[in-house]
Amino acid sequence: MLPYFRRYESHENSVDNNFRGQSGEMTITDLKWRDPLCEAFIRGAESIGIPRNPDYNGAYQEGTSYVQRTSTGKLRMSAARAFLKPARKRRNLRVITNAHATKILLDGKRATGVAYKRGGFSGRSDEVHASREVIISGGTINSPQLLQLSGIGPTNLLNNLGVEVLHNLPGVGENLRDHYGARLTARAKNVDTINELAHGPKLVGEIVKYFLGRRSILELGPTLVYCFWHSDEMIRNADLQISFTPASYDEGKQAKLDREPGFSLAAWQQRPESLGYVRARNKNPFEKPQIQPNYLSHEEDRRVLLAGIKISRRLMNTEALAPYFDYEGYPGAHVQKDDELLDVARQRSTTLYHLMGTCRMATKTDPTAVVDDQLCIHGLQNIRVIDASIMPSMPSANLNAAVMMIAEKGADMILGKPPL
Repeated sequence: MLPYFRRYESHENSVDNNFRGQSGEMTITDLKWRDPLCEAFIRGAESIGIPRNPDYNGAYQEGTSYVQRTSTGKLRMSAARAFLKPARKRRNLRVITNAHATKILLDGKRATGVAYKRGGFSGRSDEVHASREVIISGGTINSPQLLQLSGIGPTNLLNNLGVEVLHNLPGVGENLRDHYGARLTARAKNVDTINELAHGPKLVGEIVKYFLGRRSILELGPTLVYCFWHSDEMIRNADLQISFTPASYDEGKQAKLDREPGFSLAAWQQRPESLGYVRARNKNPFEKPQIQPNYLSHEEDRRVLLAGIKISRRLMNTEALAPYFDYEGYPGAHVQKDDELLDVARQRSTTLYHLMGTCRMATKTDPTAVVDDQLCIHGLQNIRVIDASIMPSMPSANLNAAVMMIAEKGADMILGKPPL
């Protein structure tokens, strides 16, 4: 897979060209922002044995580092900007906007096209017909729902929906996984944080600085530093990801920033074992499907997340952070027992929006399999799924880079090119 990661990216400060690309369409930049709290957090991590890592997307992952971003200058480098915009003038590309796919068209076991509506539920119905293949790239939620409403999925579910079963495939919509983050907040002292800069006259100043090309909080994402580590000394392949940002949120929720100085840490299990599902609620393609992630249903996920909360507390209480650490805001120092911490995690933790796996790639003997190693749907012809839903298990990090790698490799498969 590494050659496909390297092909699409252009990393501005690569320290190892064996792992990072230099000439791809997607620009990857290192965060330039430096902050006293972030520096103290990294020094504190070093003091408990977690080293600095110049590139967590390089030879090894474990350690702390300022985040890498898909951006150029002050603008986000989205996949649409990197890949779609340069291709807009191609004669073989037509982009239809405000269109909602409603059904995959089948002739027996062969996909022939897609039915869709323009303008919403009451809009005009239309069809597009494929001369070669139909490519499903609706994502982890929409791809299985579209397949189910097209008669491709578990027989029992389709019967309950009143959808004619055209191809029984029990794995469609199953195997849903997601990263589930437990957030801790602290009140800060002796330092300015993003909280104060995001309100009132100071926010006006940050807006002015942004448009003048100066450093501003408007160019920041929700996380400034990543820490990859392990939940147990017997585990040497990082199963924990912890984020740090010099900002805090009400009751541990990533929503509205506090007005008082604060900082936050969030921890999650990198390779969760808890499995959920996505299932259409009825025959209406505009109806949101049922999404059941079953967070923390597996014992291993509970163990790792609990370890992550405890390590986050150790990081919060290092000597390096002591000049800036006032007290723990959420869940609060009074919450100490394992069962109490898990209760807090269940109540206030949140999705990291890294959903994957609902059209799982596996051999046809696997009862959860949807696509094969060429991303073709088992038992059907001329149809592939190319998005995060095909992942058989969770990658050890955020999904953005892995999804673009899948797209790169999938494009070569469509064209019949040999693997890199």
